[in-house]
Amino acid sequence: MFKLSRKGEYAIRLVLHLAANPGKVCTTAEIAKIQDIPSAFLKKIIQDLRPSGFVVSAKGQKGGILLNVSPENISVSDVIQAVEGPLFLNVCLVRKGACSRDEVCPVHEMWRTCQIAVNDIWKGYNFKEMVERGNQLADANIERLKKAGLAGSLEKPTKRKKDQYAIKGRGEQVRKGDMPSNN
Repeated sequence: MFKLSRKGEYAIRLVLHLAANPGKVCTTAEIAKIQDIPSAFLKKIIQDLRPSGFVVSAKGQKGGILLNVSPENISVSDVIQAVEGPLFLNVCLVRKGACSRDEVCPVHEMWRTCQIAVNDIWKGYNFKEMVERGNQLADANIERLKKAGLAGSLEKPTKRKKDQYAIKGRGEQVRKGDMPSNN
């Protein structure tokens, strides 16, 4: 079964987080916690993304990482290729002659067509649009909670206790005590 590796998935989450926080220097601890990415793995992914120029590090006490390219100019395909290398759905697509049957195999054309389609789909998703869609989903979820009477106060508190709030969407927060139980 073909599936995207954790590295590719986490790289997408990382870039999406940075795109949602334009110009903000984000710490790896913050990103790891919010995006549920193991810290050591996150640091490796950042190292793999640096040569692409998509991210840069800010040194010092208030250091961290930030996006170096406009989110609309980064596609999912770009990020996956930066951390994984080129996508090949089958060994016969790696290079001409990698498979002795590539000239006579009817399945080869199907693999090539699938590979092009997947790459085209990933190229069609940029991070600006994904941030906008994430904001729409967050707004819809908050409205759903309000209608169900589960949202409580969505205003920012003056003093915030650690882990007091569960849902964040464009500056809005929902108290954990007002969240529906999964039990």
